[in-house]
Amino acid sequence: MKFLKANNIINLFFAFVIIYLIYHTIYGKFNIGNYLIHQFEHKMYLKLQEKLKKNMIDLNDDLHSFYSNKDDYIDEISKQKNSNPSDSEVIIKLD
Repeated sequence: MKFLKANNIINLFFAFVIIYLIYHTIYGKFNIGNYLIHQFEHKMYLKLQEKLKKNMIDLNDDLHSFYSNKDDYIDEISKQKNSNPSDSEVIIKLD
């Protein structure tokens, strides 16, 4: 009856728990690969959400400037139509 000692039963229990966790880490529904894919998708979603929010704010500013006929927006439209700079303007191109 050496096999039924409390120490051996506890060791067997922890061995089975470790085997169970290893099995579900590899073959489970939410394994390591799915976790990494989920993290990547979450980061991409947050980036796209921030980009969309920024574009919406820019569009809102442009529409507000357009409806209120502000000079800076009208000047921007005229520069888009005529891309050649005037004599007093300097164009800085950033990559």
